[in-house]
Amino acid sequence: MTTPTSSRRTFLRRVGAAGALGVATVGCLGRAPPVVVATASESTSLAADSGVLGERAFAGYVSQMARRYGDSGVWGTDEPPSPTEADFENARRLSLRAALDGDEYAVADAAVARYGLRRFDTDGRRHVAYWLWCAARPLTDSVWLDAVGRSIGIALTSFEVGVDLDSAADLFDSAPTARVSGPQAVSVATAGESDGGAVFGVDFPLRDGRLRPRVADVTDGGNGRDSYRIGWRGRFGGVQSVNGLCVVGESVSGPDPTTDWHVSLSAAGWV
Repeated sequence: MTTPTSSRRTFLRRVGAAGALGVATVGCLGRAPPVVVATASESTSLAADSGVLGERAFAGYVSQMARRYGDSGVWGTDEPPSPTEADFENARRLSLRAALDGDEYAVADAAVARYGLRRFDTDGRRHVAYWLWCAARPLTDSVWLDAVGRSIGIALTSFEVGVDLDSAADLFDSAPTARVSGPQAVSVATAGESDGGAVFGVDFPLRDGRLRPRVADVTDGGNGRDSYRIGWRGRFGGVQSVNGLCVVGESVSGPDPTTDWHVSLSAAGWV
């Protein structure tokens, strides 16, 4: 097994308050740049031994997130699926907070669950599925900012969850793949082989903003690694979540896969 690597990077940036106020005075609040921006991100190897959840612990986490986020929880508006062609293997979770000068702007909770699919391809690769989830919400409606001498309103601006696959693995399928704007329900499913039904079939509410899936293959940047990201962008003062699913082919004869998991969060304040 490869040596686990994990890093947390938090970047906090102030944007010129005077310029933002200058735009605000002409009444174009919707187009004014934010006064402050706070972002946080984390990347970790799924080959690490620490932080792994078993099936029972993951079920408990799912229940906790349902209480916290309602129908924006890990399984969206649906009950936890019982796929007939997949076996739960493990899961991981994390939480990010975007803060500035001691004030916390927003929180994001995220999870990735790995399922072994009961299928192999002609090259002898075993198929696995990664279920991706992230939900975020502002922690406050407003924050007092000494630089402008007034309170500023807080909103989510972006968050994302995704995986970079092992260089020997191939991305076969992913969902969703199209960019869409809210409000609407978004379906996440992948087809089964035995009866044509869905192995996973879940809906989640896109209340506002834009859903942004991104797929990269070996031709993108020449890094030799397929990847899938599911993210959200907008300006929203409530709870928002995203779900994504990718199906991967992994060699059964090679070393343990070194798939990396990434989560990011951004919130901002406007006068």
